Amino acid sequence: MVKVFNLFRLKRNKTITLKQELWIAILLLIIIGFVSSLLISTNSAKEYFTTELRMKNIDNANSLALMLSQMSKDPVEIELLVSASFDTGYYHRIELRDPHGKTIIKRLYTGELTLNAPSWFRHFYKLEVAPGVAQVSDGWQQFGTLYVESHSQYTQDALWQSAVHLFFSFLVVAVAACIAGAYFLSKILSPLNDVMKQAVALSEKRFIKSKVPRTYEFAKLVSSMNLLSTRFNRITKEDNRRLEEIRFKSQHDDLTGLANREYFNATLDTFLENSQGHGGLFLFRVINLDALTEEVGRVEMVDFLRRFSESLVSFLESNEDSFRQSQIARMSHVDFLVLFSDVSNLAALSEQVLKSHEQLVAEHKSVALAVSHSCTHIEVDDTRATLLKRVDQCLKVAVAKPGCSVYVDEKQQTQDNHNDIDTWRERLEFALKENQLEIALFPVTTFDERLIQQQISLSVLIEGEKYRFGFYFQWAQRLHLLARLDWSLMKLMINEYGQIQGDTLLGMEVSAETLQDDMAVASILTGLSAYPALAKRICFEVRANFAIKEFALFRSFCSQVHSIGAKVALKRVGAEFTKLNKIQELGLELIKIDSVYCHNISFNEDNQSFLRGVCSLAHSLGIKVVAEGVKSPSDQTILKGLGFDGLVAVEGKKD
Repeated sequence: MVKVFNLFRLKRNKTITLKQELWIAILLLIIIGFVSSLLISTNSAKEYFTTELRMKNIDNANSLALMLSQMSKDPVEIELLVSASFDTGYYHRIELRDPHGKTIIKRLYTGELTLNAPSWFRHFYKLEVAPGVAQVSDGWQQFGTLYVESHSQYTQDALWQSAVHLFFSFLVVAVAACIAGAYFLSKILSPLNDVMKQAVALSEKRFIKSKVPRTYEFAKLVSSMNLLSTRFNRITKEDNRRLEEIRFKSQHDDLTGLANREYFNATLDTFLENSQGHGGLFLFRVINLDALTEEVGRVEMVDFLRRFSESLVSFLESNEDSFRQSQIARMSHVDFLVLFSDVSNLAALSEQVLKSHEQLVAEHKSVALAVSHSCTHIEVDDTRATLLKRVDQCLKVAVAKPGCSVYVDEKQQTQDNHNDIDTWRERLEFALKENQLEIALFPVTTFDERLIQQQISLSVLIEGEKYRFGFYFQWAQRLHLLARLDWSLMKLMINEYGQIQGDTLLGMEVSAETLQDDMAVASILTGLSAYPALAKRICFEVRANFAIKEFALFRSFCSQVHSIGAKVALKRVGAEFTKLNKIQELGLELIKIDSVYCHNISFNEDNQSFLRGVCSLAHSLGIKVVAEGVKSPSDQTILKGLGFDGLVAVEGKKD
């Protein structure tokens, strides 16, 4: 009994589409119409045949009785006439009785009839036909009573043939009705797919707009959802504009528009934690700037600083192939810093920027104005203090020389023997081939230590030592191995979690190299789609700068990920967040704020205002917000008050 109840409950809870329900209703109506029409027509035919057969019995009985009344009452003649009539018609019984009820003559069919109607039909449609009764007279005296009864089985056969004809006729009509119903149903429900897609998108926190259909009910529904999407789009744009104003004010110098000291220090700290020494630092100083202000005026000084800032920006833009990323900042009244990542030939860059500054200074010959700079490679174990001290010491050497001068720290980087790119190629290829890979977990928790997500990265075993993603990322990127590493990580996750039930999100970063490779994306998503339970737990993470740069590609990736039930998140989120004007259409699960913005947040009220606005906007779209790289308990307390949902565990460089 329990099993039956559970089966009933399972069927009751099974989902069914509107189209299926409408088809069930249409088929029920067609079946009911088909069966009822067939039954009504067959019963009407039965009544008609019964009436006709009864009239036949009466007519034949009267005719035969009249003939018997007019002839002599010789028993032999009577028997001959009755027998002749019985043999020429389809009669079951002809019987003549005297006035006392005694049978004078009786003919009864006792043979077997060959019939087409099946037995079940004859059982349900048995004809109850009264015999024809007529009086036979002898002169003025009653001679007897005549009973004539025809065979009803022949009529049943005719009724069966009529029923079969009606069945096929109604069947043709029913099939035609189904075809017509399918056509009109597809026309009526054609807007339903768009409505469903928009409804699913809303459930996934993607506020998209759809074409308004002609059907009144659908039109009202779609119009309402479009209005909701429009409102969210407007709110998003307004909040993004306001957040961008707050962010720019908090992170940039008012005079030059370059990054300010606080923002650059946070950027440098983050870079030193993750770069493994693949970078360089330039320090520029404008000499005798105060003299320019005294002799020419403040307006000329401001104009020079802005032109100097523009020259640095132009220098970076013209040398984009020499480095991967850069950050420029005004550290003080006369000092400027430029940070490079993945740069090797500092001397060539130094010589080029020196020439541009000599041309700029030459325009102010009346003042002993000069621009000196120093540059140095970033070492593996550098801290912000040691790096800034070293580049400042180098600058003192340059400033001691007259005019525009430069000092390049030619000291080789003191990194270990892992610096050789060929060595890294061999070791990473070996790790991929021999599956020398492991999963590293970094919990994402709420402030009361409840688990939100397990952030997963790939650790590589090199000569018996395990190195985490941040250590080998730069080399893998240079060697174009990130797509293969992402695919290897997905295979490890399938092996580890494919058969395990759970509801904790598993975050996996997808590199830009993978996203730009259609085959790599297809391999990852196809492999994951075979494990639908795991797919619902996977949250693919994409860096925010790539999402902005390749927005169309990122939006397409989001759509593909949602189609298999997985989720998408943004990481290293910062200034790019305000440029995502259509973030409401992406269906993001969470965003991870870059540690640059969370660094020393306790002492930066402008950044607090910016992050508070980010949290407010994200929460209005159903997106969780977590912070990366936060170590200070006081910073964690501030972030909780700003509306953050949690923190990412701080990742070390190497196990």
